[in-house]
Amino acid sequence: MLHTCSWINDSLRKFLQPHNITPKQYNILRILNERHPESLSIQEVREMLADKMSDASRLIDRLEKKKLIDKFPSDQDRRSNRARIADDGRKLLAVISRDRQQLDAMISDRLSESDVENLNDLLERLKQA
Repeated sequence: MLHTCSWINDSLRKFLQPHNITPKQYNILRILNERHPESLSIQEVREMLADKMSDASRLIDRLEKKKLIDKFPSDQDRRSNRARIADDGRKLLAVISRDRQQLDAMISDRLSESDVENLNDLLERLKQA
């Protein structure tokens, strides 16, 4: 499983490289896009990430420097920051989604739709253990 996970991560990293973002940054953009136009606290973003050990604050700062997200103080707690996907971030996700067919083909060329469903079920069961 670790070898397969590494292969998938490496493929995703290579796919995203021309867009100048990492897989973790891509995941943050997707999370914020799902909540658009709402914003999320940095803690909420961290909790939604698959990798709970990642430094969400640092990743968000890098995305803000690239003008892909907006970061601002929380109205409820000035010590806390919130983030919202920016228009440029949404445009980048649209381009990535359009190009993602080639990445998805790596899986669909190897696994049938039924295989993918079975794999997802098995992986979900492992997460629940």
